Amino acid sequence: MNSNFTFTSAGLACYQTATFNNTTCQWDVTGTQPAMPTLACYETASFNTTTCVWDVTGSMPAMPTLACYETASFNTTTCAWDVTGSMPAMPTLACYETASFNTTTCVWDVTGSMPAMPTLACYETASFNTTTCVWDVTGSMPAMPTLACYETASFNTTTCMWDVTGSPNPPIVTTASGCGNYFWSVNNMTYASSGTYSASMGCQDYILNLTIDPLPTVTASDVSACAGNAVALIGNPSGGSFSVANPYTGPTTTYTYSYTDANGCTNTSAPANIFVTTAPP
Repeated sequence: MNSNFTFTSAGLACYQTATFNNTTCQWDVTGTQPAMPTLACYETASFNTTTCVWDVTGSMPAMPTLACYETASFNTTTCAWDVTGSMPAMPTLACYETASFNTTTCVWDVTGSMPAMPTLACYETASFNTTTCVWDVTGSMPAMPTLACYETASFNTTTCMWDVTGSPNPPIVTTASGCGNYFWSVNNMTYASSGTYSASMGCQDYILNLTIDPLPTVTASDVSACAGNAVALIGNPSGGSFSVANPYTGPTTTYTYSYTDANGCTNTSAPANIFVTTAPP
């Protein structure tokens, strides 16, 4: 009578069973170890003969701490995290700006502002110098114009020009006449001809309207008389005066004749002779 027995034995692996083969009079052992599971690169497996399953140990390495601009993917070949991404390039900054990377917003925070343009005079211009980071101010006040002695100038910041004020004093006009010539005390000049003359002293102009009247022609004539007799003196034009008494009764001498014309011009003659002779006895 044939009997088949199936049982496990301490001599068997946990996954094996044994059946006694009455024909071969041997134990037929069946069963194979479960295949090792597919492992991740970071896992190891050991067969647990108690539970008869593979015990898998190991865990994926923790993802590294990433910057805001980085991403990570696990590389099953190298069994490490591949981190990609780079910090955005710092923006080009103006000379007055600074930049700090904001890990929250993942962008560069740019701070700083251009210095305020300085207050300019009307004749100035300003350009910002990116090298020195300051305003370059150019331009200068227009030169004050040449002023007459009676003028003053003040710079007008609205029109950006010099305002010139002042007007000349009216000239002082003198009308005068002279006999033969005229001395003008304004400029210490003597004039012998009629005309209009001008002079400037300091900031004052002067005008002289001058009439020169000729001196009258005055003559005296020689006369003679006997001693003791009076002699009449001769002078032209008539109406003048003699330098000695007229008629004359004195000794031999000379005399002159002076005459003033209608213009008030006075002239005196050259000396004339008075001859007085003594009568014969």
